[in-house]
This record gives sequence, C-alpha cells and structure tokens, in this order.
Amino acid sequence: MRSRLWITLGGVIILLASLLSMPLLSACGGGGETTTATTSPTTSPTTTVAEVVEFDVVKGAVADYLPNKAGNMQASDLHLAIAEGDAPYIVSLRSAADYAKGHIPGAVNISFGDLTTLPMGEEILVYCYTGQTASFAAAVLGILGYDVQNLRNGMSSWSNDPAVYVTRFNPETDQGSFSTETTVNAGGSYGMPVLDNTTSSNTADIILAAAKTVSPKYITAADLNMKIAEGEEMTIISIRSAELYAGGHIPGAINIAIGSLVDNLDKLNPDAPVYVYCWTGHSAAQATALLQMLGYDAYSLKFGMCGWSDDPAINAGACFDPASAAGYTTEQ
Repeated sequence: MRSRLWITLGGVIILLASLLSMPLLSACGGGGETTTATTSPTTSPTTTVAEVVEFDVVKGAVADYLPNKAGNMQASDLHLAIAEGDAPYIVSLRSAADYAKGHIPGAVNISFGDLTTLPMGEEILVYCYTGQTASFAAAVLGILGYDVQNLRNGMSSWSNDPAVYVTRFNPETDQGSFSTETTVNAGGSYGMPVLDNTTSSNTADIILAAAKTVSPKYITAADLNMKIAEGEEMTIISIRSAELYAGGHIPGAINIAIGSLVDNLDKLNPDAPVYVYCWTGHSAAQATALLQMLGYDAYSLKFGMCGWSDDPAINAGACFDPASAAGYTTEQ
C-alpha cells in the first residue's frame, strides 16, 4: 500500500513537471512548433535603396550615345536642303557680331550655354567657325536626345568671304611641323572620377547636369609640344585609326577609338589634363565633350593632327583646304 502510494505520487509529480515545462519549450521554439514573429502596427520594415552613382549614370549615357553619335553634314548637302525647302533647324554658335556680318540663310544665333533651349523634336544643324566648337555642341545635344548634326568645317566651308567666315584653318599659320613617334604606348591604370553635379537621383537630371559642365576647351599644337618637352603629367589620346597611329603619332599618345572610349577610361589619369586629337578636330571635340561630362579635365587639339604636322603621310591629307570653300550666299 505504501509502495503504490509512492508510485502514484511520483506520477503526479512527473505530470506537473511536464505541464509546467510546456510554456518554456514553446517560448524557446521547442516541441517542433514554428513561432511566427509579429510586428507592431507602428513598425514598418526597413527598405535599403541603392545609392545612385552619378558617374555610372553618365557613363551609361555616353556608352548609349557613341554607336549613333552626331555626324557631319557637308556644306553642299545643306545648301541643297535649303534650296529644296527641306532645311534642318540651323543654329549658329558664332558671336552675335559675326552672325550679324553674315550667316547661313534661316539660321538662328545662340550662345553655347543656351543649347538646352533648342526645340526638341527638330532636326538640328549646328555650325561655328571651323567645325570644332559645333562638334562640342553636337555631342552635348546628342547625349540629351536631340537629332543633331554638325556642319563640317563650319562657316569656313560655306563662305569664301573673309569678312564673313572671319577665321579658319590656314596651313601657312596654323600648321606645325612637330615630331612624331611610332612607339606603342599602353597608358596607365587609374580609378574613375567622382561626379557631384546635382543632388537629384533622377537619371535625366544627372545627365543634364553633366552636359552643363561642358565648355569648348582647346590646346594649340605649339602649347602641347611645350608641355611634352617640360614633362607635364598628362594623358594624350589619339582617336585616329590604329593604322594611322602606327604610322606616326604625337609622342606619348595612346590610341583609343572613339567608339571604345568608355571601355578604356581606366587608362586616363583623372587628376591630370587629357588632350584629345583626331584628323581635323571634329571627332576629338566630341570625345572631349564626353570626357568633360565624365569628370575629366579634357581639351581638344586645335585642328587635330593637321595642326601638329605638315607631313601628308602623318596628317593623312585630311586638312581643310581654303580653296574648297563653296562661296554660298549668306544673309544678315
């Protein structure tokens, strides 16, 4: 009887112990049960938004632009379009004083800083004195989505009146005879610039802010030659063909085709000037504008390789010939 009582009492104690342990097991996730955490109605989940990097946005825009970059229209083609009543929206970027001396029929006159005031949806033709400043403008407008072309050689190709064209490439005064080399230069290995042009994270705002940093900046062949002689820290880019680069290029220059510009940015020192050249300066001006948008202190070589060398084997015979000016009429 006493033994049975102890057994019964022991069973009761075990049962009570089991009952008391159940809340603890539940709280610890035991017993094979799944506990679902609840959130207070006043608590909202934290959302992490990826930081918008301005450089990456602009780099993407440049990469999208380059395969279909602005082209160059010949004066004869523009003259025909005007005669047939099918002229584009013509924009003179020359000074107001020179515009008043004579401009292409139908052209409007604006400053470089007012490019974004041009009407979207129009076929636009920009021109300047020699074609280089307008090439800067064409890159800016093109990356902003405008349908734009540049007038090759600018007013120099349209008029043979010195009172109208005002200034143009002159082989006797603008062409140097500086040395070249055939050494292949590989370039360095650098990080990328940091852009901080706007507080907006909107893609269109970022691209517009970068475009507004562009200004036509040049270096003459004589000045570049001096900087090379003085050993200045710089990057020189030839965007001419590999064949022409191999035949002779400015000492120290690396060769990067304009179409592969964004794939070779690591070769450019972001903390030193970048000097870009092509044949006559048109393509280099576009490349320079794009590099400025990406944060580089970039300059276009005035008149390109035609300003550097008077050797046809080096300048490829691409230089502007004053005798080729069409002599078309202008209006005031």
